[in-house]
Amino acid sequence: MKKTLLVALTLGATATANLAVAGNVDPEQSHKQFVDYFKAKNPNIEFENYRLGAYNYSEDKMAQWESVEEFPPYLDAVDAGEALYNKDKAVYDKCFGSDVSKVRVKYPLFNEKTQQVETLEQQINKCRTDAGLKAFKWKKGDIAKLSAYYAYNARGQKIDVKIDSEGARKAFEAGQEFFIQPRGQLNLSCAKCHVYNAGRKARANILSPALGHTTHFPVFRAKWQELGTLHRRYGGCNKNMRAKPFKAQGETYRNLEFFQAYMSNGLEIDGPGYRE
Repeated sequence: MKKTLLVALTLGATATANLAVAGNVDPEQSHKQFVDYFKAKNPNIEFENYRLGAYNYSEDKMAQWESVEEFPPYLDAVDAGEALYNKDKAVYDKCFGSDVSKVRVKYPLFNEKTQQVETLEQQINKCRTDAGLKAFKWKKGDIAKLSAYYAYNARGQKIDVKIDSEGARKAFEAGQEFFIQPRGQLNLSCAKCHVYNAGRKARANILSPALGHTTHFPVFRAKWQELGTLHRRYGGCNKNMRAKPFKAQGETYRNLEFFQAYMSNGLEIDGPGYRE
């Protein structure tokens, strides 16, 4: 019988970890049951609104977000990203094509030649170094700005990550295993916070649902007062668990992004976003 994430959600985090290690995961069925889990948990939230994250759980927070979106603080970063793109346009067009609206939607993807997951930020820096340009720093700054420019131009398109090989399935499994494995001094997992306890409060903050997590990155956080990448946020979450973060754009976080993006298939890209 195919193993699915629903079984893990039913049995709990420890069983989920064992399940992921056992393998034989059916990504398509896991995705369907993952979405069904959230629909059953919060039937009043429309599937397409999961791109809005924790704001779905509070009318007051939603109103605050809508107010911020009237003059979003990330627009300057998008403009800066456009300037970065135009500065080395020939380089980026050679790597990604000249239609900037079709770039973000391609990633993450599984490269059959390298047997590795590729992310947009990783490929931006590879594109630069292959052309003899200096790589950007991974977590913020120019990498986030250029990624934000591509994301902004891809808005409205739906996430559509493909898993059509054994290698891609194994990367998905590795991402799922990380997602459900407790770690750190607090012995927490991504799933415990963002699946089982999504919508509940951790101190003053509402825990966001895992469904839709990758839709709005890179993100401008009020806490940061600047734009940051998804892998910066992964590192911050690991620190919150009192666990040592993994390397940004390393294989561990790329597999996690691949898993999370696949589980959000069908949702619209809404980056860059704003979060508290």
